[in-house]
Amino acid sequence: MGLNRRPGLPGWGLALALVLALLNLLAAMAGGLQRLGSLPTGLSAVAQAALQHHGALMLGGFFATLIALERAAALGRGLVVPLLCGLAGLVLLAGLPIPALALWMAGTLGLLSLYLRAGDTRAWSLPLVIEASACLPLLMALAAHAMAVDTALRWNGSLFLLLTIAGERRELCRLLPLGPLARHSFLALWLGLLASGVLSLWQPTLAERLCWPLLGALALWLMAFDIARHQWHARGWAGHTARCLLAGYAWAAIAALAGLLGQPTFAWHALWLGFVMAMVFGHAPIMLPALLRLSPRYSPWALLPLGLMGVSLLLRGAGQAGLAPALLPWAGGLHALALLSFGLLMAGLCRAGRR
Repeated sequence: MGLNRRPGLPGWGLALALVLALLNLLAAMAGGLQRLGSLPTGLSAVAQAALQHHGALMLGGFFATLIALERAAALGRGLVVPLLCGLAGLVLLAGLPIPALALWMAGTLGLLSLYLRAGDTRAWSLPLVIEASACLPLLMALAAHAMAVDTALRWNGSLFLLLTIAGERRELCRLLPLGPLARHSFLALWLGLLASGVLSLWQPTLAERLCWPLLGALALWLMAFDIARHQWHARGWAGHTARCLLAGYAWAAIAALAGLLGQPTFAWHALWLGFVMAMVFGHAPIMLPALLRLSPRYSPWALLPLGLMGVSLLLRGAGQAGLAPALLPWAGGLHALALLSFGLLMAGLCRAGRR
């Protein structure tokens, strides 16, 4: 059951990529907690770098590493791509932004090459094209990070994750018959999202006005047509994944509404911590067997991190709206507790499944 049994990818490489992703996540969490006052600031140069770059660390160091690792594992090749993404975050923490940016650029182009390889060796499909197109917003997010254009960084970073997730979910929608309205509206949303990312580089204010309606429309599409709406009552991990996905779609809709109501700070975090993390919580039981040959035993307690994250976001929303600013450090602590409980639960359930 060890890592070295994964065909095509060496066990040491898988372990190293996962460790790099974890280190980037911890650094990003530390930076976020400093911003909320849950941790003291300015303790060291590394802590200051984590505070300044916590969004880039979460996007490029954690999520890009995991997505690239998933793609490399599916192809049985390309391990260098997630390693480049994970290493870039540590280089950034070391105070070397230009080499870090170069590593992330190389990793993004490598990820694109993995998608092209998948299409050439297997079969091209609309979902695969959508997932591959997510590399463009990631490149634009890196460019925005270099130019210090915050809106373009946040929106293009979000688009990288949104299009990757939307492509994967669209692939599973093949199991259901979709009518012309569903198919054509999804295509329009995809093109609109890509166009808004490009626009954000030189018209960030206009792009921010467009991004929230587009995000809300995508959330409503997923709620209406995703296969998860038929599986939320299923037993075991299938039902768990569907419930996490539906909760994530609800958080995407809440993020869009918050952005439209003039609360962009909460909206961005509702999108990343509510929507994206719900996707992580839901897909982990699927990806652990695929990546590590670990089969977690199902437990209803696996929904606990999702609930903790939801409560923490509600506290954060109340704090950032000015209703109770003192709640912000508590919200940050609950963010961390949700992620920590997720890791501990998955480790315990994998151990139980192995027994």
